[in-house]
Amino acid sequence: MDRVERWKELYENSERLTRPYSIDHVLARQEMIDLEKSVVKIINCFLDKAELHKGIKIYTNNHQRNDLVEKMAKMRPAITESLKDWGVKIFGQERYGVVFNSLEAYDNTISEIMSFVVSPLIKKAGLPLGGLSFLFFMGNYGFTPFGIHKEAKGEEGFLFHLGPAEKVFYTWDNEELNKIEHNTKVFHEELKDMLPTSKEYVLKPGSVMFIPHQVYHIAKTEEFSLSIVMDYINPSRDLLEKELAKEISAQEYPQNLSDSYLNPIQLDGTGKGSESSLDVQSIMKKYRIALDRRVTMLKSNGGLLNPAIKNHKKLLPNGEFSFKGKEAFPICINEPAEDSIIIYARGNEIKRKSNPYLNTIISSLNNGEVLTFEYLKEQLMPQWDLVEIYSLISDLLVIEAIKIFESNHP
Repeated sequence: MDRVERWKELYENSERLTRPYSIDHVLARQEMIDLEKSVVKIINCFLDKAELHKGIKIYTNNHQRNDLVEKMAKMRPAITESLKDWGVKIFGQERYGVVFNSLEAYDNTISEIMSFVVSPLIKKAGLPLGGLSFLFFMGNYGFTPFGIHKEAKGEEGFLFHLGPAEKVFYTWDNEELNKIEHNTKVFHEELKDMLPTSKEYVLKPGSVMFIPHQVYHIAKTEEFSLSIVMDYINPSRDLLEKELAKEISAQEYPQNLSDSYLNPIQLDGTGKGSESSLDVQSIMKKYRIALDRRVTMLKSNGGLLNPAIKNHKKLLPNGEFSFKGKEAFPICINEPAEDSIIIYARGNEIKRKSNPYLNTIISSLNNGEVLTFEYLKEQLMPQWDLVEIYSLISDLLVIEAIKIFESNHP
């Protein structure tokens, strides 16, 4: 069974992501190796930023110990070092757990691997309007330190187990527990009494465990293991509207949406007539534009809400080269005016003047074709000059939306 079929199995047997379910053999061995290397890089990037209490939780013997992050900074993992060996250096023989959020904010590699892995799921289940985000668990902490708990409301969880040891998952999917409001009840002392009523899942390296947001769960990790969790975030309508309102305030819009000045209102205590200050059609059009923009940015970024990090160390070759797009990250185009376009790539906006042949180029990249720079010049000149063409390819390379080959063939 290939990965597409495995995701189909999970989607159907979880009753369209409403019930817990696990599948095996989702991650290939090399993907697990590359993901661990990416986590090592993320830890070092986090320590480089010196904001040592943002996004990290550390537990030893079931007690939170974020003071130990200072020790991590002094004994950071080497690029070639396994996380298991590094954990022994930091924690010795103690039972410990480390949880770290928003991995995609530190390294594009993990986003690229995971977006490729989950793309069949996104095609089947759809793109969540709150986007995707990733965190990791590592350690030998036994039961999850924060007890039997639920995910945040609307956040469906997918745990990708990298091993090397097995992890056991326990879920309680029943009406009485499911209807408990989020963030109101966590079970600690009740663990022994509740375990016999749970459903147990044994996860091996490469397995995925799906946990819907309403279901209580806990994991048991007796020996060192690393897991990456993907939050598949479905926001409430209220939250989405508030987030779009923030995006509206940060955007520029054509003057014809709101090109008239408002008259003052009378201070007669009634406030009558003040509602005429609002143009409902203008407001709704701005919300539609903001929503379309969000959906396009999510689509271009494999579903991740946070845009790809700009890597300015990525430079174009001096000689001839060819390039191709990346399957999980389709490049999208919007044409807000006759003389301008907006390219969406890896969740970033790239604004350029219009070129009638650009859509053909983008379509070829999204279809997996390898294009030469010479072909690009033939298509886009003379409407664009050489500097503009170089600038576009450089911008796409910096956000790692394309892959460069120094010859005409990969």
